[in-house]
Amino acid sequence: MSFAHPSYLWALLGLLVPIAIHLWSKKEAKTIKIGSVQWLSESKSKQSSSIQLNEWWLLVLRMGIISLLVLLMAKPQWHSKVSNTSLTYIIEPELVQHTDFMSRFNEITDNKEIRLLHKGLPLKENEQDITTQHFLTDYWALASEMDALQTDSIVVFTKGFAKGLKGARPETKHKMHWVIIDSALAKEAPILAYKKKNGLHVFTGKSTPVATKVSKKNIKLGDEFTLNDNGDSLVISGTNPSKKIPVYVQKPIKIALYYTDSLQKDKFYIEAALKALSIYLDREVQVESSLDTEVVSNKEVDAIIWLSAKPAPKTAKKLLVFKEDALSQSMIIAGVAEHTFFLTKRIKSENAVTERLTEQLLQMLDINGEVEKFIAEVDHRSVTAAELETTVNDTKKNERQLASQHVNPYLWLILLVLLLVERFVAYKRKQ
Repeated sequence: MSFAHPSYLWALLGLLVPIAIHLWSKKEAKTIKIGSVQWLSESKSKQSSSIQLNEWWLLVLRMGIISLLVLLMAKPQWHSKVSNTSLTYIIEPELVQHTDFMSRFNEITDNKEIRLLHKGLPLKENEQDITTQHFLTDYWALASEMDALQTDSIVVFTKGFAKGLKGARPETKHKMHWVIIDSALAKEAPILAYKKKNGLHVFTGKSTPVATKVSKKNIKLGDEFTLNDNGDSLVISGTNPSKKIPVYVQKPIKIALYYTDSLQKDKFYIEAALKALSIYLDREVQVESSLDTEVVSNKEVDAIIWLSAKPAPKTAKKLLVFKEDALSQSMIIAGVAEHTFFLTKRIKSENAVTERLTEQLLQMLDINGEVEKFIAEVDHRSVTAAELETTVNDTKKNERQLASQHVNPYLWLILLVLLLVERFVAYKRKQ
């Protein structure tokens, strides 16, 4: 037996309160009416000066109620020894589908077990519904779950994708041995397509254990590439089996540019950069320039560029505001507020080229957001086993592994019964 919060046990000193109350409480005298006292003889009376405990049953019940309340706050737990498995193998679901890889586990003994590297760490017998699903593994979140397993040793087989490392490195009491099953082959797959006037732009992701890159090419519909009936998916028959990727229609990018006369030259440079961006992306960029005195609220645009010393308009769209900063290392920097950016320098022909104004405008506008969304599906960059290791807490390393059973629900039930009995006894004895 142990307590989650043993400091609350000091509250047991409160048992002195009902004892003190019962020691000094006096039972009311009972008055008996009689007709006459002339025939009563006087007798010697002896008064007891010792204080007697009043109502033993109520005292015991009330002390029991206080004791149970203190125990409930201390949260007692009943521990019992459990038998650990000698070794637990944890395998990434994608690897379970490979017969050659799984053949090494054919001779597994009873004191060993195989689990899947998935939320809940299910046993391999429950693999059917998991291996067919696509999910993003969070290695360190799963490592925290592994720490609760009743086992002496853990070996994890995984492909070690870099996208699976999220958050801070966890602290565990188990030493987990990570084995990276490296795939040296590069994986390449189309991820999406954009409709264009002269055909379709297909974006393809190519990933290796070292890097992931995205390329695009123009294609025309024919035997290899066909659209489905709704026109929102592209079927590629050259793959086995045929692959289907989503098709998006890119609308023109609408930008409202407001300027003051003193920043008119900066406006010309930004308009030229956006025109070059339109040619590079093969996508129309519509720029509507106006003086800062001609602001139109609630205009349907994708971004606002504010070249003025006046306060910028409040908007939920992307906003680029001119705000000079001599210490800034970049021409365009992100602000604290979401979707807000600052132009930190006056634009000249020299710094427009050297500091890549067009490229920075492209990053700010985030033109191909859909590509970033789908690139995770082909991202196969990997990490080393050392990068996957958790921080082992030596103070917990030699702790006995015990099965904890909370007894609070039973204590609540006993407390309820005692309260009912105490009220009943108090009512009968008029206490």
